[in-house]
Order: sequence, then C-alpha cells, then structure tokens
Amino acid sequence: MNPLPRSLSNGSPRHPVCAFFLRGSLAAFAALAIGANAQPVPKLTAISPEWIQRGTTIEVTLTGENLGGVTQILFNGDAGLSATNVALPALAPKSSVVVESTGGGITRAEPAAPKRNEKKLVLKVTAPADASLSPRELRVMAPGGVSNPLNLNVGQWPEVSKRDPNTSLAEAQPVDLPAVISGVLNTGAQTNHYKFKATKGQEFVFEVEAARRGSPLDSSLMVLDAAGKELARNEDAIGLDSLLFFTAPADGEFVLALRDFRYRGGNEYSYRLTAGPIPYVESLFPFGGQRGKTAEVEVTGRNLDGTTKLALDIAPTAPRSQEIRVKTPRGFSNLIPFNVSEFGEVMEAEPNNEPAQAQALTAPIVVNGRIGMAGDVDRFKFKSDKDQKLTLDVSAGRFGSKLDALLVVTDTNGAVIAQNDDASGSDARIELDAKKDTEYLLALRDLTDRGGERFGYRLGIRPPTAGAGPSFSAAFLSDTPRVYREGVTKLRCEVTRAGGFEGPVRFTVEDLPAGVFAEPLVIPNMPHSGLLLLTATKDAPIGSFPIRVVASGVIGGKNVTVSASPLSGDRPVRQGYLTVLDTVPFSLDVTTLGAAMEQNQAGAVEVFAQRKEGFAGEIKLVAEGFSAGREAASRSFSGGDGVIKAGENVGRIKVTPKMDSEIGIRTVVVRGEAMADGRQVVNYTQPIPVSVTQFPLVLSSTLPRLSLTVLPPGSDSAAGEAETKIRVERRAGFGGDVELSIEGLPEGVRSELPKIPAGVGEVSMKLFATDKAKIGTNYNLMVVGTAVVNDRNYRVRTGQIGLTIGLPEAVEVATNVVVAPTIPAGTK
Repeated sequence: MNPLPRSLSNGSPRHPVCAFFLRGSLAAFAALAIGANAQPVPKLTAISPEWIQRGTTIEVTLTGENLGGVTQILFNGDAGLSATNVALPALAPKSSVVVESTGGGITRAEPAAPKRNEKKLVLKVTAPADASLSPRELRVMAPGGVSNPLNLNVGQWPEVSKRDPNTSLAEAQPVDLPAVISGVLNTGAQTNHYKFKATKGQEFVFEVEAARRGSPLDSSLMVLDAAGKELARNEDAIGLDSLLFFTAPADGEFVLALRDFRYRGGNEYSYRLTAGPIPYVESLFPFGGQRGKTAEVEVTGRNLDGTTKLALDIAPTAPRSQEIRVKTPRGFSNLIPFNVSEFGEVMEAEPNNEPAQAQALTAPIVVNGRIGMAGDVDRFKFKSDKDQKLTLDVSAGRFGSKLDALLVVTDTNGAVIAQNDDASGSDARIELDAKKDTEYLLALRDLTDRGGERFGYRLGIRPPTAGAGPSFSAAFLSDTPRVYREGVTKLRCEVTRAGGFEGPVRFTVEDLPAGVFAEPLVIPNMPHSGLLLLTATKDAPIGSFPIRVVASGVIGGKNVTVSASPLSGDRPVRQGYLTVLDTVPFSLDVTTLGAAMEQNQAGAVEVFAQRKEGFAGEIKLVAEGFSAGREAASRSFSGGDGVIKAGENVGRIKVTPKMDSEIGIRTVVVRGEAMADGRQVVNYTQPIPVSVTQFPLVLSSTLPRLSLTVLPPGSDSAAGEAETKIRVERRAGFGGDVELSIEGLPEGVRSELPKIPAGVGEVSMKLFATDKAKIGTNYNLMVVGTAVVNDRNYRVRTGQIGLTIGLPEAVEVATNVVVAPTIPAGTK
C-alpha cells in the first residue's frame, strides 16, 4: 500500500480514517488535482455485498455516479479493513507492425485505453481474522470531493447467497453451517429451501433478520426432515422476524424452509438468515447495573458452553445504553441490550405480594426484579424527601422480557393515585407529583397476570432529569463541504440542549489544512442553529481532508467540550471531510450591512462581484440561512434570488418575509453560482444579520368561496344572501379597532361589513345579490383591513374569496289532478 498523505493518515482517535489509493491513481493524481474543479463529486447508491466475513478477501461492487475518477477508498470505524480496485484489462503490447502512406497523414491506430466506468467500481476488500465485528463506513474520494458513506459490515460466519432454483424440497440448496444466508423471496407463494447436515443432539440457532432491516417480509421459518415432515416452526419471535431453536433428533440431513407468512413476495422481500450451532444469548438478568460497580448477571441461552453467570465490571464513565455480547470458543454471541445507571441498585425481595409486605425503597433507586409466577404482584413503598416530580418507569420489553407491565401508585389507604401500562411499547411509566414525607405504595404486575423466569424488569424511581443533568449535543452538515481557493463555504451547526442547560455554545473547527480558516460561531439560547463559514487562501492545498468540529459551553462553572456529529442528510456519520478546489473566478461581497424588515414588507440585499480576469459570465444569486430548522430560506421569504448579469458587477436580491415567517434576528448568506470553463463553481458572501419583526394583524375568512342567487323582484329567499366570518389575529401587542372594506366587489352586489372593534376577534360579512348583479363564476374579492399601530398605518388583506352568482333553478310542480277537457263555446 502506498504511504498516505498527512491529511488522511490521522482522523479522530474515536473514528480513525484508513485510506487506500487505487491502482493507477497515483500517477494520475497530480494531473487530476490540477483539473479538480472540473471533477464532479462521487456519489454512492449501493454496495454489494453488504457483509464480509473476517479473515477473507471478497469482491465488493459499488454503484453510483461519477465513479470514474475515484482515487482512494476511505474506511471510517475500527481499523483493519483494506481495499484496492480490481485492475482494468491490460493494454495489448504495442505492435511492431506500422503503416506508412505515400501521401502522409495515415498511420496505424493504437487501441484506446479502457474507459473507467462512471456508474460502477469493483473493489477487492480484505478483513483480517481479528477484525472487530462492527460496521465500517466506506467512502470513495475523487479530485472533486468525497462521497456519501455506505456501511460495510463485518461478520464472523461465512456469507452464503441464495441460489436459484431452490423453491422445493428436491431443489434445496446445500449449505455448510454455521453460515449467514442472504436471499430474496422473489415471487409470491415462494419458499426457499436450504439443506444442512447435523448430528444427534446438536443444538442449532436459526435467526431471520428481515423486518428489522426494513424488509416487508413477515417470515415463517420451518425445519423439515429429509422427507419433508415439519419438525419445528416459528413466526414473530422478534417483531415479525423468526427465531427458531432446533435440536437434531438424529444424525442426518435436514432442511430449512423460509416463506412469507402471508405468501407474499417480490424483489424487496429480502432477508438474512443466521444459521448453525452458534452461541446465542436469550436473556441477561438483571438487565443492567450501576456505574463504577460490578454486576452479577445470570445468562440464559444456547451453545454457551455451560456459562450461566457472568461478573461485569462497569466503568465509572460507561455509556448508559449499549449492547454487549458473549465470546465463547464457538464464537461471539448475538448482541443484547444492557443498561447502565448512576443510581444505587437493589434486587426485588420476596415476599412482597401484599401491601403489608411492600419492600421499602429510598429514591432515587433502580430495582431489578421478576414477576416470578402467574398472579405475582411486586409491591414497594417509598417516601420523597421533598416536594418534587418523580419519574417511575418500568423497563422490560426493550430488554426482551415478556412482561406487559401494569404499574399502579396508591396512597397508604389503597386509593389509586395513578396507573399506567404501555407508555412505551409494553413498558409502563408514571410522572408522579410527590409530596414531602408522604408514603407511596407501588404495585407492579403483568397486565394479564402471567409470570415466569422471562418476566424480568428494571424499575426506576428518580427525578425526571436525574441521570442526565444539564448537557448539550452538537451536529454539523454537510459532512462533505467543498471550498475553493480564495473562496468561502458554509457549515450549518446545530445544538440540542437538555437537562435545563440554556447557555451559549461555541463551535470551532479543528484539523483544518494550512490556508483554510474558520471563524468560531457562538449560538445563543435561541435559535438552536447558525452558519459557520470556512475560507481558503490562494495557497491552500488542493485535496480532501478529515475535519473535526467541536462545541463548547459552560455548565456549572466548568467548560464542557463535545464533538459535533457530522450529518449525511439526517444520519449521523463517523467523519467529516473538507475538499479544497482550485481558485474560483469570482468573489462576492454584500454591500448591505444588514436588513430589518417587518412581515409582508419587501427588502433588498445588494451583492457585489469581484471578477477575475477572463471571467465575465452570469452569476446566479440565492439567499440561504435564516431558518431555525433545516428548511430553505423560502420557508420564511418570498423572492430570495437574483442575478448578476454577464459583464456586470452588482446584483440585488429582493426578499419579502411571509406573514407566517419566523421572526427574530438571524444570519443570512448569499450563494453565488456560475459556469466557468465548462464547470459549475460556487462561492458565498460573508454573513449579514437579517431582522424580521411580526406584522401586527392578520385577516382571514372562514369560508374560501361564497354563492349568491339573483332572485326575481319581490322574492324573499336566503339564496340571495351569503355570509362568512372575517377574523383578525392581533399580534405584537396590538389590540385596537380594525376598519374593513372590500376589494373586487362585483357590480350589483351589496355588502354589510362592520369594523372589528377592539377586543373582538371576528365579525360577519354579508353579501346580497340585487337584480343588477351579473351572472358569473369567476369573481374574486378580498377584505382589506386597516389599523393604526404605534402611530403607523397598517393595511392587510385576506386571501382571495371566490364568489359565484347564479340564477334560481327552474322548478317543476307535480300533480295528480285530472285536467278537464276544453269544451267549445255553445256546446252542451
């Protein structure tokens, strides 16, 4: 492997970066870097296969876009994996036979070099025998930037792919176990069959992962003997996924049969089936332990080589929620959740079925217990040392327990204060307003009075914020920003505060290459996000570099620093990368120092472009930022775009805050985009503050369309009238009168519309059709409201109100009276 450039050989200690140059890329790397701006960013859409067994080398196919210029493969996560590309076919040696022509200009054509595939890249990936069983994020790097990541998972068992046909017992695919089988039920009513050998008494574990991976498959898994007789079956053991334990009754061959429970199928009905005499932990008890202590846990499962108990040392800094697995001579078991608490822990003690036997507790505390038999009730009593809110929560289902918890709080006389079941899945939770020195009784049982060894729980009694305390987390996006030499780019930084923390948070960028700078960003309590700008000098090195963003704040008088998580879309990823590209042919500055606007009031931002020699193209301008969330600026503003025309240096962006826009002072930057030498280039302005204040009143109509009928003179019918309510929403402290008028009222229509007095929220608008009204269906009118607020005149309109004017319907009268025939005059 070639030595790594300094920028790619470090990474963060928690998420190391391993980078591997592809064959043929080093010689071309410098040339590609010179034209880096012309290179698009690579994008990955799929990886196949998604798993590699440790101790093996396999071919992995990446599909996506812009993969022809890839120069490096990046792995983020635990070290160990390596990769190289599958070499392109070698060129035939140059022939010694040449062609000459009498007139010149004709020579023998040499075979063209094979073109790189822009849509597909095939790699050889190696996982050493001691590679950790954890996913790695795989990215590719090209001169234009770094791709999004896809996960490549490392497993311990051989990976087997389904082969067709195998939809009948006779076609059963032979498989050596243990193995992990990847397959798809391609059509409805299909059953996949896998044949394996076993010896008498051998214990097998068969686990389907489908619904948990997003597949629509509702699996039904069976073990058949060689004649097709069903020996064991399972459905819905883990959600919709099957888990089947099977002990071979004799030496011989057996068949696994997998289908959809409702006989559905299709290309999306994928699954992974882990199969073999492998270790499997069904449960641990208790489900957790206290930080800084040793927890004694009972273990139940299969193929654990006699292990029934474990002592777990829990570090004082151990994360609260995690998963653990057991390693045996056969291999690693499945992962199982384990909870870590900082509170004292006790075991539930029997007998405690009756109120008089209630086990005494002191909050905050965690109780580990079991509903040991059908009808069992575990009772506890405690007092609060002060008036406070306490959270009483039962954790069971999330740890695989069968308990459907019913939690009841009573006073000492048995009067029910609160009860709950199914607050989170089958787990219970109560928020109790506890009073000082008042004794409370807790009763915990299964909702349907079941019980047994698999009905364990963790019962916590604690203040709502206990265990967290004031804290914050941070994130930034995009995870792969690009900046041009002498240019500017942005990172969106976000902070999430918890546990009562309300202080400012400061963001800085670490591990930047020489010549790239970032001004720190301070985010106050509101809003929860901001824009951090990166700038590159003309001498900044071209290439891609791992970066790290950190956020710091003061909690309890102490500085606290956390790493900000890079976000790829909405998904946290392990590592962020910055790509530096060659010089952009223009720079942008805002000549508007700031903007203060009211909702529904137009404003403008003026942008100046400094063009480099030879560039005279059009520059499109777009305002970005302002929103507290990740929405575009168009969420709050109409307009927001503009252009600097070709050959000109100044452009304007007009913006109008919408009536429902966010309000406050926020940061906005202007993005400039242009085409230069056949490539798209982007640059940003420095940020400007934009202030939006609330418009003091909003008008609306309760009905969007009205209908009137033109009646004959003298008629008295409600059809000739229409009515709607005109409502006002007063804001920003306004409470006065609102004068109303109508725009667009058709000729021949009369109206009654009073003002909206102070303290009143709505009035009725009535319309009447006169005999001069013109028939039509496309009338639109608006109600206009005017008011004086702080000595300023304000004018606001409702949305358009449709109006239809029609004629009365013709009326037919039915009768059963016989009409007498007409008799000519003079006839008797």
